[in-house]
Amino acid sequence: MAGPEDAHRFSRRLLLQAGASVGMGLGAAGTLTLAGCKSQPKSTLGGVRFVFIVKTVNSTYWQTCLAGGRLAAEQLGLQALQFTGANSEANIQRQIELVEDALAKRPDFIVLAPTSATALDATIETVHKSGVKIILIDSAANTNAYDTFLATDNHAGGLLAATTLAEAIKTKTGAPVGQVAYSTFLSGVGSLSQRDRGFVDGLKGYPGLELVAHKDAGGDQSVKPIGIVADTLTRFPKLVGYFADSLVTLQGAVVAFRENHVDPTKVSLVGFDPTPILVQLLKDRKIDGIILQDNFQMGYGGVAYGVLAAAGLKTPRFINTGVTAATPDNVNSPDIQGLLNPVTQHRVGFHAMSLQSS
Repeated sequence: MAGPEDAHRFSRRLLLQAGASVGMGLGAAGTLTLAGCKSQPKSTLGGVRFVFIVKTVNSTYWQTCLAGGRLAAEQLGLQALQFTGANSEANIQRQIELVEDALAKRPDFIVLAPTSATALDATIETVHKSGVKIILIDSAANTNAYDTFLATDNHAGGLLAATTLAEAIKTKTGAPVGQVAYSTFLSGVGSLSQRDRGFVDGLKGYPGLELVAHKDAGGDQSVKPIGIVADTLTRFPKLVGYFADSLVTLQGAVVAFRENHVDPTKVSLVGFDPTPILVQLLKDRKIDGIILQDNFQMGYGGVAYGVLAAAGLKTPRFINTGVTAATPDNVNSPDIQGLLNPVTQHRVGFHAMSLQSS
């Protein structure tokens, strides 16, 4: 499968322009209701049916992604048959069953965030061969049987995490020197593997930083993400930095740091994906960096490009939805707030633009 470095890259602005072009074109034909237009014609896209499947519904990250998909469905007037996901990101079999159930409904398209880079391949290929369009979001699969893939360039995200961690260490200790470690939520997940490779590659630019430990939470969402960090802190008492490659592992690291009385003025912590609690800890300088993805755009764009694919239009193979580091110093900036609060900040959707009708 072509990687991000070989595929088309679309910026957030280009994605919005594409959506605006589709919206205004349909509006001119008298088929779509858009906020800001003088007339409000009735949508005829109500016959377009889709199913939206994420890795798990038990996550703020995926709830934000689902919110983006719901907004797109509402604004475009589509029939959203189901917004769903497994009970855990580790429950691969359940996600396979959800895709099979979705295919049985014969929708026009399916939006899917694959839990595994390989285990979903056969199921995805079955969907594609059936004629149902399939839009992948967030995580790659080892198959070319899809129409469009919207995701973070996760290798770039890992590189950014390494830079953010190194800069935090330098600020606290005077130089990016010392022992660092990291943890992953679940091996074999395409997005996480790319982040981890990016982080390790990024550390090569800081020869004074020594990678001493890598732990795998094995998909556990309860105590293991805490225990693996606590074990690393015990084994390496001179640790100066830690990277957590997912929301679950970042939450685990926060708890482990607190329970082991880690001094945040001496040890730096960087991880992926926010929650309100984690953002407050960032503001309080208990966390030094949160790598932000545009998961709301993945959800909105997944539905928007599903419509285009279902209409028979050729869609781009890959859309890079971007990656940004939130730090204690920039967390209140408009760009960061737009990523943290995409619904209230109106960054994505037709209401984010001023549309003029003739």
